[in-house]
Amino acid sequence: MAPRLHIEMINLARAEERRARMQAELAQAGVEAQFHPAFDMAEHPREEMLRHCRPDGPWGLFHDSNMAITISHAQVWERFLASDAVLCLVMEDDIFIAPELGAWLEDLSWWPADADMVKLERWRARSLKVLLGAEGQGYRGRRITRLLSRHVGAAGYMLTRDAAERFLAERPFDITIDNLLFNFNASPVARTMRVYQVQPALIEQGNEPEGVALQTATRFRPKGLALVRQKLKRAYYELAYPIPTLLSALTGRAKLHQITFLAQPAEVKQ
Repeated sequence: MAPRLHIEMINLARAEERRARMQAELAQAGVEAQFHPAFDMAEHPREEMLRHCRPDGPWGLFHDSNMAITISHAQVWERFLASDAVLCLVMEDDIFIAPELGAWLEDLSWWPADADMVKLERWRARSLKVLLGAEGQGYRGRRITRLLSRHVGAAGYMLTRDAAERFLAERPFDITIDNLLFNFNASPVARTMRVYQVQPALIEQGNEPEGVALQTATRFRPKGLALVRQKLKRAYYELAYPIPTLLSALTGRAKLHQITFLAQPAEVKQ
């Protein structure tokens, strides 16, 4: 494994079946990851979560289960910064991993020199398209290009020490982890990051045991005017892309793509 690379899999201590499934998935990809107990909302009062997160924000209500997941990611960043690693790979415990991920991590020559983050994941939504820069580099049959529009999901991404520090400085968090990281309209700190996407992706969610979610809580859904305000707020952030991003799309310097996940991609042009 590449030196000075911190790799963690987010997993609840009581989620033994998920952990076993992920250990097998990691092994087939030739990746070794640390497992530290994730923040478990069943073991912490809501008051403690509210010391790390606000109850609502630009994307609307911040539900307890999403707070717990966001806190778990922040704990990974803290452990990363406490190490001497230069880069960190964060994964969640419900993913499929391409067998060649280990080879990507052994040789990090593909890492863009100006990157703050690289998203390895594909979000499973058939209709979702994301805006990618037209320029990029090829590596092992995939491409690494600038990500310029929201691509939800935080199950597989890499970030630098500087990026981790800047995200931690946002506490108390007021938005879910995937929007904090990859919603350039609703997350001010995300707008300061240079984010790249691997296409086809190396990671995809959906590899989980049957049953209910492990972190569940009562979801307080807004009604009436509060619901209208939330919908209008989200609609605004869906459309409020900065002018340079819009110009990139209009001039062909960026194009919409549907992200795919392939375990063994065909060769692409360099």
